[in-house]
Amino acid sequence: MLELQNTTSALAEEITFLRLFLRKKWIPMKGCSIDFPQLSLEYLRHFTCDSYQLKQSKAYSKSHLDENGDFDVELSPEKDSLLRCRIQSRHQNRTKYYLCIKYDTLDSDEPILDNYCQYKCGNRTIGCCAQTATVLWYIGYPCFTEWRQSQRGTILFDSIV
Repeated sequence: MLELQNTTSALAEEITFLRLFLRKKWIPMKGCSIDFPQLSLEYLRHFTCDSYQLKQSKAYSKSHLDENGDFDVELSPEKDSLLRCRIQSRHQNRTKYYLCIKYDTLDSDEPILDNYCQYKCGNRTIGCCAQTATVLWYIGYPCFTEWRQSQRGTILFDSIV
């Protein structure tokens, strides 16, 4: 892992060089409708280097679900197995970040090839930021299991309104 500390993400360089975030040709999809590999909690813990981001992912994903309970993600028409997601900052309501995930549906050992997030701490080569962990968790784990979001916050919000 120490050799990864000083390396840069190949996906980050590719996105910066090709300016992939600025192109408007991405194909909109719903999170559970894409061909994404199923991720186990063990793999997610290993990929994030901790369970802290995974604990945040459940609550953080609720704020990014649409009215149908799904994530809005976009697929690249130019690159196979590359998706991006626009996710709101946890600290500032008007700040949004793009993140990209490059994956391989055929590799069951290492399905996530690379990731890049515009968040200032998101461009990591060891582990990943909470935004990336949230997207990976939602489209890689609950979409394949019987997970349902908690209704406690929704019931409280409805009673206030």
